[in-house]
Amino acid sequence: MPVIKVWCLPDIGESRLNVLHQELVRAVKNVPVLGVTSEKDITCLFPADMMQYGLGTEIIVEVTGLYEKPERTEEVRQHLARELVDAVRGQFPDTELIECFVNPFNPSQGYADSRKDGK
Repeated sequence: MPVIKVWCLPDIGESRLNVLHQELVRAVKNVPVLGVTSEKDITCLFPADMMQYGLGTEIIVEVTGLYEKPERTEEVRQHLARELVDAVRGQFPDTELIECFVNPFNPSQGYADSRKDGK
């Protein structure tokens, strides 16, 4: 399951975070090869920053937990990065810089989960 972390956000409140969350879900769904059909297929995190200075002038989007698969090519990862940058830009049009880093993940290098159904 992809995990999307959005760093360096200003304090925007719960309702705007909900809107941003929905835009991130929409952005990932815009890359059909990933197979994301709902918000239950991804995790979005908005970590707080301990220093308020500069928040919102640069926003970093980090994607982890994106399993390596043959169909998840470099072009697909670039498409995902662009979709996520555009989604954040739509919510923060005056931000100086929005960067997105997509880190593919190989579960054989260390992974476990707690699903009861074994899937």
